[in-house]
Amino acid sequence: MILNKKLAVAVSGAVLLMAGQIALADSTTDIVDALISKGVLTEEEGKLISKGAKAKADATPTVKEKDGAFILSSPNGKNSIQLTGRLHFDSRFNNTDTFDTGSNGNYPYAHDFDTKSVADHFEVRRARIGVKGRLGGIADYEIVGNFVGATNLDVAYLDINKYEPLGLVFGRFKVAPNLEIKTSSNNMDFLERSYVSQNAPEKRYGAALHGEFTGLTYFGSVFQNNDSALSMKDNTLSTAGRATANFSEIMGNKDMIAHVGLNGYSSNYEINTATSGNTSGIEEKTTRGTVFSFASGGRGLANAYRMQIAGQQPGSVAAGATGDSAGYGILSPNTSSVHNDNLGLEAIMAYNNVKLQGEYSRAYYKAHDHSAAADMEADVNTWYGEALWIMTGEKYSDSYKKGAFGSLKPKNEFNFDTGSGYGLWELGFRVDSFKVGDTVSTGSSSSRFQGATQNLTSGKIDECTSSNRGDCDGGAKSYTAGLKWVMNPNMLIKGSYTYTDFDNGFYRVDIGSKVNGVRSTTSTSGVTNSLKLIDHENLLMIRGQYMF
Repeated sequence: MILNKKLAVAVSGAVLLMAGQIALADSTTDIVDALISKGVLTEEEGKLISKGAKAKADATPTVKEKDGAFILSSPNGKNSIQLTGRLHFDSRFNNTDTFDTGSNGNYPYAHDFDTKSVADHFEVRRARIGVKGRLGGIADYEIVGNFVGATNLDVAYLDINKYEPLGLVFGRFKVAPNLEIKTSSNNMDFLERSYVSQNAPEKRYGAALHGEFTGLTYFGSVFQNNDSALSMKDNTLSTAGRATANFSEIMGNKDMIAHVGLNGYSSNYEINTATSGNTSGIEEKTTRGTVFSFASGGRGLANAYRMQIAGQQPGSVAAGATGDSAGYGILSPNTSSVHNDNLGLEAIMAYNNVKLQGEYSRAYYKAHDHSAAADMEADVNTWYGEALWIMTGEKYSDSYKKGAFGSLKPKNEFNFDTGSGYGLWELGFRVDSFKVGDTVSTGSSSSRFQGATQNLTSGKIDECTSSNRGDCDGGAKSYTAGLKWVMNPNMLIKGSYTYTDFDNGFYRVDIGSKVNGVRSTTSTSGVTNSLKLIDHENLLMIRGQYMF
């Protein structure tokens, strides 16, 4: 009898200690109480077993699942690690063939290297994986690698945020210039951000102070504009700031968002200039550097407009070769200086499942190359306005936090096993625009504005090099309709159609020297023949997205 009781105590203790390992402390207490009530254990034996189970549970990490992701946490919850990642797979179709070669020879360079940005294609838009979590209960961290694009490191930062009114983040992170960029690419309203975000820095190396009060946020950062030693000019750091207010949260209304924000940045930095990588002609080997550029709406036509400053030819100092002998893509021995200021406004008005959102920014660019005696200036105005409707009834305020939007979570998730559930469906429409104005280029005829400019240099169909202020102004306006199906917190499909109307028709960049003419040509008989320039673009995009 004594042996049987000891065996029962040993077995009970082993089972309960195992239960403690998987954090079943409450169940352990219930089982011990039941065994005591049945006379299997004495109270002293029960206390001893419960104490051991609790000690084991207090020292055992826990595994939790949230929105399809697994989180390993310390028993006290102060330390955690979570695997994170995303895959965005796109298909893109456009109307390039409208401007392709035909019997009349219109647009003779549709297969030029620079036209690849508008080719119909599949694309892995983003592929990232990393880890994130909590350290010591006082800081968040995240390290994410990038498998697509020129930058292998997406983000790597430590955010010390024990106290909400004052936090410190340092590493590589979003310097928070505007609402769209602050919103993750997983949670964007459309497949691509607007022109406003094309004209602002995103993830940079630096440090920032930030904080949150009820309905109010602020963020101020110092950063370097490039990822290399070209980042700072005269040891001057770039600065950025953002402040937001959500009056609905201040008033305690959880069904609405009434958000206004102010953001901006100022930056001094250097850029490389290099000989062009184009495939023919001496002119294309002129040394230049891109100060800013725009892709058409939906990230369609690359270099729909760009500002390029002339630089010193590589061979003129070091190699003893100029012109054709300089080669393609050869860096100049000197850099060009750029100064950029930007000020932006943002607003959101949302009630339940309807949202209106918009942003406006005004930027000033000034570039100088001492070696080439070149100077350029331009003002850039960008804006967008959008309206969205969640047809399945979820509220936008549920995904709004700290001055930006998180993920939309369906109330009725789609079930892959049973085929039941309809997920979340959202319909949206956006208009966005960029306008480059007050343009001027002096000191070097090799500097140029390219793309949808209002005036073109004689003999060129793709560029403007006028030194008269305002001669090279241009821009575009895009109209986007989008549909999104969020199946569950990890998977979604979205599609959009974008029509872009360029202010002025143009040929693809870097092919001007191959064409003898301007927007219209006159034959020997005196008849004027208009060339078929690109004056609009249609772009259809579909994305399958997985994130955790």
